[in-house]
Amino acid sequence: MADADKQQRRSRHVYVIDHDYRVVYLDSNARRIFPNGRIGALCYESFRNSHKPCIDCPWQPDDPSGVNQTVIYSQHFDQWYEITCLELDWFNQGPCILFAGCPASDTDRHLFSTLTSPSSYDELFEINVTDDSYRVLFSEPNKYVMPAPEGCLSEMFFDVLEHMIHPDDRERFATFWNLETIVDRVTHAQSPLQAQFRKRLCAGGWGWASQAIVPVKRGDRGEMVIMCFISDVDQQAKAYAKLNEDTELRELKERDQLTGLYNAATFYTKAEHLIQNHPDTAYEAAYLDIEHFKLYNEWYGRRAGDVVLQTIAQHIIDLMEMHDGVAGYLGGDDFVMVLPAGIVTEKNLEKRMQHIASASEDLIGFQPIIGVCPIKQGPDAVVVACDHAMVAMNSAKGRYDIRVARYRPIMTKELETETKILQEVKRGLKEHEFVLYWQPQCNTRTGRIVGLEALVRWQHPERGLIMPGQFVPVLERNGFIANLDLYVWEEVCRQLRTWIDEGKEPLPTSVNISRADLYAIDVAETVEELTTRYGIDRKYLQLEVTESSYAEDQKVSETVNQLKEHGYTVFMDDFGSGYSSLNMLKNINVDVIKIDMDFLNRERNIQRGENIFEAIISMARLMNLRIIAEGAETSEQVKFLQDANCNYAQGFFFYRPMDTESLERLIANEEVVDRRGVLTPMIEAIDMDALVHKDETSRTIIDNLIGGMAVYAVQDGKIQLLQVNKEYYRVTGCNPVDLRERQKYIWKQVHPDDLDAALALFAKAEQHPVSGAEGIVRRYRLNGDLMWMRMRVFFLKQQGSRSLFYAAVEDVTGQQQTTC
Repeated sequence: MADADKQQRRSRHVYVIDHDYRVVYLDSNARRIFPNGRIGALCYESFRNSHKPCIDCPWQPDDPSGVNQTVIYSQHFDQWYEITCLELDWFNQGPCILFAGCPASDTDRHLFSTLTSPSSYDELFEINVTDDSYRVLFSEPNKYVMPAPEGCLSEMFFDVLEHMIHPDDRERFATFWNLETIVDRVTHAQSPLQAQFRKRLCAGGWGWASQAIVPVKRGDRGEMVIMCFISDVDQQAKAYAKLNEDTELRELKERDQLTGLYNAATFYTKAEHLIQNHPDTAYEAAYLDIEHFKLYNEWYGRRAGDVVLQTIAQHIIDLMEMHDGVAGYLGGDDFVMVLPAGIVTEKNLEKRMQHIASASEDLIGFQPIIGVCPIKQGPDAVVVACDHAMVAMNSAKGRYDIRVARYRPIMTKELETETKILQEVKRGLKEHEFVLYWQPQCNTRTGRIVGLEALVRWQHPERGLIMPGQFVPVLERNGFIANLDLYVWEEVCRQLRTWIDEGKEPLPTSVNISRADLYAIDVAETVEELTTRYGIDRKYLQLEVTESSYAEDQKVSETVNQLKEHGYTVFMDDFGSGYSSLNMLKNINVDVIKIDMDFLNRERNIQRGENIFEAIISMARLMNLRIIAEGAETSEQVKFLQDANCNYAQGFFFYRPMDTESLERLIANEEVVDRRGVLTPMIEAIDMDALVHKDETSRTIIDNLIGGMAVYAVQDGKIQLLQVNKEYYRVTGCNPVDLRERQKYIWKQVHPDDLDAALALFAKAEQHPVSGAEGIVRRYRLNGDLMWMRMRVFFLKQQGSRSLFYAAVEDVTGQQQTTC
């Protein structure tokens, strides 16, 4: 009987073909059963020595069901096989068909068309992660205790976890079936996600079962669907545990097939053994992550990303062999290591990274970053140290001055504090603990209130009034700021409605839009829905978007245009924070710009700062933009604003932020209110001579305002650089000396794939001398980094056999990376 069972198991097999009948995968049993089978061969030729697809093939291209079962007779083996086929997206191969087969029992051979005998799996689940639903497509009757045939996925998960999985396996089961990470893991895995757990049997007791997860095509509405195959492996599992004879299976179980490193479970076990066997050696855990790796995959493809992972894995393997360490691969772009203390240093990492970077120029900007933590004695010492190393690694993300970060206990405290704040914020939003504060915007000459900015404070039940600086950064780092913004928007609309119902005319009130809001919600649609629901005139709700967001993301501009089309007033907040240029002002469709008075404090030369401030005000007025100065705190500052013809400001000099009750008492006196608002028409004379002088300060002003500027000559398909302004050096990361040496061959700085596009820009500009031409090209900085540069090119004149052009240039690398 045992021999028969063993033969049955050896005859079970799985293979995968694409829609052209070419083999893309064979498991070990399939390779043994079909010795002529090989990757890339036609299945009907290598399996059955046929010259055309088998007429009894259970997969039919026109069958819309995607799942089929049947029985096929093999003349070669004189054996009936039960075959199940399933359409799915196979790893890196696109749409494919998976075939699972096993010998049919003698008593069930007559079930050729309506197969009901045991298949190569005992259960088959279809799981829709997006819709939080599932269906049981197949289950072996009376074998395992089963959930309902279909229903809510999350509810079924907890039911199975608590009642159908062995208590000792529940923690692993919960980790394996983490519904928040399952889609990312199954999408990035190089083979089906697999694990083994003990399931409750209908007959009583427990039996080992293998669970394999594969991604299936996304549904019509873009939902993510996965399939879970559950097979009885009780005999195998017990045999392996007792005898440990199957070396190949053990290697597959212990090691990741892409990188050759231990998987997570094996890594932690091996690391614990290493430390226990060397009690006199101090060890450290290291957690490695590749900066922006998801973006790298999107730019260069998954296969190129796999090569990077394999390259890094090989360096890690070499390091482990040199220093007797243990390493593992956790999936995605995450690696873990345990090494003797002192091995992972900035210097050692730099040498390794130079080898990795030399493999491809494409890796510039996609470098590993590592967190390191000493391993102390105690339960789960390795797991704890690796978790702490990950916290240290995350603390260094986005910082290019350090690539190795060492764990400090305060990091965990900060993480715990952030987690607690997030939990309390969720409760606070539900309990309406967040209250509105209002800061008036005033006319600088009369002091009368022309509008309001809505701010938020947290009226904590235990800690009292909490200022935004203590919780907003936490929400921004954790992607929760959109929830608070939505709350504020609605509270403002509710209060405006209350004032209207009381017969009071509201003042125009501005609310903030964060960059995160643009990705979390449809901002224009949400704002429009709120004003409609509360019956508020659009002129009473104004929107503020941070200026840095405009510089980094085209999506912001699109949202602003939508809001303007609906009739809302849009502010650019924090203008002058470091991204501003005249090019930006003329391209962004806003009504008001807000300049922080701290702009003056950042300039070492006060006079120079005031000159720039005045120039910005003058240039904005030329574009019919209104200006509000923020942070006006002293009479001297207000006097300066008046002299600079800045008519509106907000700050402590006028009013501090106040609660709703205080505001209502204030504006009950109509003498302090100017209801014409900041957009009221005004007539002013513009003295351009007062703006631009022939001195170094004015030249600096113009440079800061208009951004990078260059004059080019184009001749015979070659681009030469003739002149630049100072801002050009900042944009391109260059300097006058090195640029002088390259100016005749500046075209060599352009990425080879973009050179034709750059030449086409100049050609188009020459054809359209009035409107010019605009485009984005990639070029190299002096240090070899690749940047994305937006060019607005205008034709100047023909000079002999060459054409001269003026171009405004802008660094849009951050925007392009976000878009990709």
